[in-house]
Amino acid sequence: MPSSQVLSAQDLGRVKQAMLLGLARQPLVIPDPLQPLAAAAAERDAALTVLALAGQQHRFQRPPQSAGVEPVPEAARRLHQDPRPILPEAARRALLRLANGVEKIWADAILSVAARRVAARGFRLHPFDLPRLIADIKSDARCLGLAERAYLALTASAEAAGTVLDNEITRENWMGFQKIHRIAFLRSERRKHPASARALLEDVFKSEPANVRGDLLGALDVGLGVDDLPFLESLASDRADSVRTVAARLVAAVPGTPAFAARLSEAARCFARSNLSVGGILNRIGLADAAAVTFKPPASASGGERHASLARLFEGFSAAEIGAAAGLTASEVIAAIPSDDEAIHAAFSQRAARDVDTATLMQLAEAKLTAAGTNSRTAAPVLAWLADNLSEPASLDFGHCLLGSAAFQAALQRLQEAETPAAMKDDGTLIWTAAVLPTSLLPSFLAKIEPLLPATSRAARAFVDLALALVERI
Repeated sequence: MPSSQVLSAQDLGRVKQAMLLGLARQPLVIPDPLQPLAAAAAERDAALTVLALAGQQHRFQRPPQSAGVEPVPEAARRLHQDPRPILPEAARRALLRLANGVEKIWADAILSVAARRVAARGFRLHPFDLPRLIADIKSDARCLGLAERAYLALTASAEAAGTVLDNEITRENWMGFQKIHRIAFLRSERRKHPASARALLEDVFKSEPANVRGDLLGALDVGLGVDDLPFLESLASDRADSVRTVAARLVAAVPGTPAFAARLSEAARCFARSNLSVGGILNRIGLADAAAVTFKPPASASGGERHASLARLFEGFSAAEIGAAAGLTASEVIAAIPSDDEAIHAAFSQRAARDVDTATLMQLAEAKLTAAGTNSRTAAPVLAWLADNLSEPASLDFGHCLLGSAAFQAALQRLQEAETPAAMKDDGTLIWTAAVLPTSLLPSFLAKIEPLLPATSRAARAFVDLALALVERI
């Protein structure tokens, strides 16, 4: 309708009143701007023509903006400027089923793994799903792209509201991001350029509060070297005890120092090959490989202090470093760790996770699964730890090992034989198995859990559906 023929508010009011009262009670007076159009459509009822034209104008008419209306927040605009495509509908439905079906105690961990899987495939979460999912994933920087960070800035804490809403974190803008993103960025930079990453931290270190300084300083454990000593030793007089504690721990872990060499030598002496006479006997009865390397803790690690003492001794060491110092391979060292000694396993695990050493992560998990035997309830914590630290699904070899392990088979049998609702619940073995398996083994996993009740395997099936839907879109 030309602008000269736009109805006034009074014209619209009269048309509405006539239509509401009924044309029998109040005959319709065709507004002047519409008379030519009504005459041109003489073959149809003039009232219908006026109603259609008035309705169209009302439909596209924008209400006047009040002076008190707040502008659209920048975070709201940035949420929709994330360049990643939104999660495909089939994968989205599977993700929501997972969120609704997973046990509450695992929700944060499982949904974080799922969100990282989505991000790894180049997608982002649907904006309508962020209110449901954000509380479970907001503590994991690996899950938070531009859209998720913008949503947090709109809805969460004051710290999130003040963050930089750039698509990527860089050396120029990193201080504008939340602490979890800055720590992850520093670790990433340390893997590439240790010295320049340390300089990046030194430039801003004094301006940060104590709790932030300590957490950022801890990121220097990646790529730690003697060049870091001057900065670390200068923090012995820092005003915060937490910062001094982190600095002292890092100084003790610097490779190439006498203290480090002495501790490495002591830790390596805990692992040794069996003597020849014992080895010959074991070889004749077919057990030489199983007992080729033995573990003997130092005399100081005994009694109630054993765990704490071993934790201090092995802190920061990798299985490969211990093996090299002892003349062994990393695999031999891992195989020789006593199954009930969590301190050494934890130290190697933390180092492997820090170095993103996926091969060692899987070796350590496989050793724990093997040691578990038919104790099916041991598998879930091991797989949860592995899923949290892997940047992608486990290898095919590990997947075959997991599905064929005694612990997994025992879990299946226990769930099939369960007779009470409590016993029928997945203890985490199924959902975490689904979370770590490579995509090619997911059909085999589904076949193995087919006999189980739907309520038992609901969350695991939802994770499998999500993983398969993501792959189908690539």
